[in-house]
Amino acid sequence: MNPFEQSKQRLLHSLTSPVEQEVIEYIRQEMQHDALDSVPTADELLTFFQSPDAPTELDTYQQMLATDKLLEYAEISLRTLCDLIRYQQLKEFGIVHSAKEFIQLFHPNEQEGTP
Repeated sequence: MNPFEQSKQRLLHSLTSPVEQEVIEYIRQEMQHDALDSVPTADELLTFFQSPDAPTELDTYQQMLATDKLLEYAEISLRTLCDLIRYQQLKEFGIVHSAKEFIQLFHPNEQEGTP
């Protein structure tokens, strides 16, 4: 592998590693809320997501729940991304002037500081 490719791989890893850890931690916390007797370790979850068809330490219920929580995280992230794009466009068009104004317009029932 040439030096440029090595640098690119190191950069990619340094950018993705914190995100992977954040997602895995979110999934573990959410699995704990569902009162599982044992929550998989971060390594077990990461291994499962990297090779979902390979043999795993997770039982069927843990696999289903982990996958559901991963999709939930993706849904939340996509919704946030869509709201950011929507806000940017509306701000450029002069329809809203602040994030607070945007939230009041699109999410009137949500108060600041509450989900």
